[in-house]
Amino acid sequence: MRLLLIEHDARFRSLIRHHVSCRWADARFVSHDPVSNGLLPPEFLAQGFDAVLLGASWPGGEGLAWLQDLAARPGFAPVVYLADRTDDDDARRARVFGAFGVVNRQRVDHGEFMELLDEAARTQQRQLADWRVSPAAVESRRFGTVRIPDFRCVRRLAGGSLSQLYLAESEKAGSLVVIKITPSMRDETGVDQTFERFLQEYEIAKQLHHANIVRCHELGIADDHAYLSMEYFPDGDLRRRLRLGVTAEEALALSIQITRALRALHQAGALHRDLKPGNVLMRGADKIALTDFGLAKQLAMDLEMTDPGLIFGTPHYMSPEQGHGQEIDARTDLYSLGILLYEMLVGEKPYTDSNPMAIIYKHRHSPIPRLPEELGLLQPLIDRLLAKLPAGRYDSASDAEQALYAALLQLKGIAA
Repeated sequence: MRLLLIEHDARFRSLIRHHVSCRWADARFVSHDPVSNGLLPPEFLAQGFDAVLLGASWPGGEGLAWLQDLAARPGFAPVVYLADRTDDDDARRARVFGAFGVVNRQRVDHGEFMELLDEAARTQQRQLADWRVSPAAVESRRFGTVRIPDFRCVRRLAGGSLSQLYLAESEKAGSLVVIKITPSMRDETGVDQTFERFLQEYEIAKQLHHANIVRCHELGIADDHAYLSMEYFPDGDLRRRLRLGVTAEEALALSIQITRALRALHQAGALHRDLKPGNVLMRGADKIALTDFGLAKQLAMDLEMTDPGLIFGTPHYMSPEQGHGQEIDARTDLYSLGILLYEMLVGEKPYTDSNPMAIIYKHRHSPIPRLPEELGLLQPLIDRLLAKLPAGRYDSASDAEQALYAALLQLKGIAA
């Protein structure tokens, strides 16, 4: 039994878990607090669940409005409505709006509740069995020219020369996910470097289990393509957040979270090497998760996937030593963080040019950029992060985090 529980009251969530676990000891729950997590994405059909349990109300929201939306989505899982009472207008309207069944939350009848969930699960299994053999389902498994089982393609998000990104629903994960797909390509030695990079990205994210690192779900091969499914961020990335405007305090707070992600990555023996706004994903307006470890470099890898001296990364955010193909360490990621911080504070990149090699030259030879006078308090941070030589920067992400936190406290003290 696998259930999605949409309910704000933590005590009632525990009560529901108790009832269900008494019948199905290995039942799996995913809780969704509508107050803190907001609306379910409109593309989501809960196909990985046997049923969805929906609370009647919460601060600032009503279950009936959600029920109308969810029940109207073709193929959505059966919805069991958790009404305050089963004999009032609210419960009657829930049945009219498409609830599979209604449960009295004030006095849950265990036997009736379990029977209802059992029936909902059988109904969902029949619906999915019919769906899986339909032409629409066959087509939904297609991601461009690639067919991937157990995923429903929602839409293409982006793509480049190396990979394509799709939004999909995963039955296994029970959520919307992003699928990255790239052709499998073997070099002259027979090694599939594409799959090795995907494997590296997957293993790095899996081993860290960090709040500021993207969660990866599954790695696989389909139709001579490698694919990686990972957490979906409907709020986009730091590029979108920058367009909305970032205050100095927000810039420091976001940078602190980035240092925490880098600290976890560096402690795992890896460098990111491609830190940029597109690889900083947003959980809401004020929390981040670092992604895209396809270019990350394990400091003790058995398989070296790049040639010595090869420039790997994005010129606008690349340290001088990285841009010149020299040896790098954790301090190269701190330089990229300094570029990000400057861009958040000022609204533009410090070094620009139409020629990528000219940008790389400026990182090495142009003066460290100056902040506006009103942000002068933060200039020492920028000077240290963007030092031309690694020795001039903070020694570690932990040191950078402490400096950023001290600056944030000082800034708040001045603002107060």
